[in-house]
Amino acid sequence: MAYIPKKLIEQKLIQFLKEDIDYGDITNELVPNIPVIANLIAKQDGIVCGVKFVKILLEVLGIHVNCLLKDGESIKTGDIVLELRGKSKPILTSERTILNLVMHLSGIATQTRMFVKKIEQSGLDIIIAATRKTTPGLRYFEKYAVIIGGGDPHRWSLSDTILIKENHLKLLGDKAIETILKKAKKKASFSKKVDIEVENLVELKIALKFSPEIIMLDDFSIHDIKKAMKIVQDISKHDKPLIEVSGGISKHTIDDYIIPGVNIISLGSLTHSVTPLDFSLKIKERS
Repeated sequence: MAYIPKKLIEQKLIQFLKEDIDYGDITNELVPNIPVIANLIAKQDGIVCGVKFVKILLEVLGIHVNCLLKDGESIKTGDIVLELRGKSKPILTSERTILNLVMHLSGIATQTRMFVKKIEQSGLDIIIAATRKTTPGLRYFEKYAVIIGGGDPHRWSLSDTILIKENHLKLLGDKAIETILKKAKKKASFSKKVDIEVENLVELKIALKFSPEIIMLDDFSIHDIKKAMKIVQDISKHDKPLIEVSGGISKHTIDDYIIPGVNIISLGSLTHSVTPLDFSLKIKERS
């Protein structure tokens, strides 16, 4: 995980809280602000994620946080993940923000771990990767959750890998793949990989002639992926690109895509349609 100064993360988290309390917490005016002990409790089995960020935010509010479980650990229904000690009002005001974050990130980490375990059981060396199909403002946190689940974040932004997609090729007319790969090889920094998305076996054969580091088979049928693997196997090991498969892959179909020769399976569903893991925050007692 790339280093980001704690202060910058803190600022993002404060912004999340600010969204909920921009004009104050009017219900909190009805109760006393007294010292309490509260617990963050798991209501489902899974992988916990977001503890690191909850601790940062709550400590800004003067709340002491005792982490009983860490990001990446397995949890069971009823497990106490965090114990909070502090004044009741900041705990209540921040309750929904911290629950939303932990629920969402734990859902991503849990689903990612499920996919990763399927790969491990197959014995193949395949990376489970996310995409840039993330929630605006939450990319850092969602990619973190993918990593916690054992997956790869893929590109963090447009400035990472040169990823050539269908719409780029549409702008170039005839010999688009040849034209853009030659240009990419010429203009790319030595530190940047070239990844091209192909939509059929003909495009794959053309792309292979220009040695991109990664070729993405987009929306290929299982039958055509297996054909593509045979085509790629005919290339010398020195020039062989990484093969990524993507498009419409879900927990219901993932087993079909675990194919020898595939190096990466990328899934937008890791972040864009994950089911949150349920948690609750309960005030235990006055301290």
